[in-house]
Amino acid sequence: MLYRAFHASWHIIILCLLSLVPPLVATSTNCPSYSALGALLITQLSNGSSITQLTPQRWSQYGAPNSHFVVNVASEEDVAASASLNPQAFVQQNVTFVAQNGGNAWADTFHLGRVDSKKPLRIDHADMLPGACGAIINIENLNWISVRSNKTQAVIGGGVRVQALGEAGSASGVRFATATCNCLGFLGAALGGGLSRASGLYGMSVDQIVSMNVVLASGELTHVDASNVDLWWALRGAAPNFGIVTSAVIKAYEVPQSVAWEGAITFSDDKLGPLISAINDLYLQPHMQIDFLFSATANGSTTITVVPFFIGTATEGRKAFQSILDIGYLSDGTSELPYDQWNSWADAFCGDGGRKPSYGASVATLESQTWVQLYQDFKSFTLQYPQARNSSVLAETYAINSSVIQNGGGSYPFRHVKTHAVVIPWYSDRSFDGVATAWGQKLRSLLRSTDGLVHNANYVNFAHGDESLHDIYGPNLGRLQSLKKKYDPENRFNQWFSLAR
Repeated sequence: MLYRAFHASWHIIILCLLSLVPPLVATSTNCPSYSALGALLITQLSNGSSITQLTPQRWSQYGAPNSHFVVNVASEEDVAASASLNPQAFVQQNVTFVAQNGGNAWADTFHLGRVDSKKPLRIDHADMLPGACGAIINIENLNWISVRSNKTQAVIGGGVRVQALGEAGSASGVRFATATCNCLGFLGAALGGGLSRASGLYGMSVDQIVSMNVVLASGELTHVDASNVDLWWALRGAAPNFGIVTSAVIKAYEVPQSVAWEGAITFSDDKLGPLISAINDLYLQPHMQIDFLFSATANGSTTITVVPFFIGTATEGRKAFQSILDIGYLSDGTSELPYDQWNSWADAFCGDGGRKPSYGASVATLESQTWVQLYQDFKSFTLQYPQARNSSVLAETYAINSSVIQNGGGSYPFRHVKTHAVVIPWYSDRSFDGVATAWGQKLRSLLRSTDGLVHNANYVNFAHGDESLHDIYGPNLGRLQSLKKKYDPENRFNQWFSLAR
């Protein structure tokens, strides 16, 4: 069964831009004109593609990549025509690029238009330096999904989002182990590890990838699977450092269209300590997952919310989470939901725009006193700053004892860490950046103070951008850096926690 809104590819664009991007030291800082670059690229593209200066919307404007132009791609058949392209007139120009699908990555590591990738340019579009030249390759039209007839695999484009995959799975009678937010690009989340509510049953999202097509720094479009041991390992956890995945074969699971019990349960402030202890002590079976968050209203009041998730009926779910329910709650918004609505509770997090300099920390244990103190800081912050009352603190806890999680492969380093938290300041005025980032750093330090780990750990998709590389890649850092030198010696792919820094 084929769900194809637009069978597209942007391999041609990567090959073009790889020939435009200079080594780490450029001889010129003048950006080629938009019209000149457009004239060069558009002649190489298929019908349906376009080049524009209109930047696609992003989840957060804080630290967003600065683009001189945007290439909206169209056709996979463009690849062969681009293989010999080498526009010498632009080889020494200051051109950098990044691919974008969902536009949800919030780290401030983007430095489009700056060749020295070891000094990220943490500014906004309005501050673009003279001569800066950055390209966004918009891959959102690579949104095709083909579920194979045996219903054990699907072939997807690099632009497929989580919601589309859920809808296609529901229509085809299969499940996929996707990320928890509908607006995310599936592969963007998965290639960093991919936290999934169904991970206890099927493994993390990165474990779902059977093979992938990747454009490497050499300009080569290559098919990568387990037979390419090193690159296969590196891509599954650190893909943005090695290439751009244009399509993939992923696992599918044929099941009756069952329901999951989930929803928001709120608790009073005095229950927070016992609640955190209960979540920490709860043994999550493979069918289980749980989130909790702090949020505020426009009038400054705050709410503690728990979102239990159980693949099964309400009766089964309530029994599994009985220790949480027994604490005593204010409201219960749980219900049984069909597969294509499993992520619906998180849709409020998907709003684009605004400034959200988020700070993550992964923790092995939940210390109740730490979270009580963090909640008091959250209450004080949102009370003092009305402009930031969309802010939140979110923690996601997973069934990491499941064998399918622990036996997964790839370079994702933190399979032993059960909870991934993120502090999300949310506001609109850039003059508030200093206050917001100081608050985010403070709360992250508090989380780390009782994280139960020997070394700091940050799930890369929750990280801010100021962490050490060891915080992001853990014990795999050394091997990843060696492979980076092999596959991308000039650091062409340098926008996302570059291993060359």
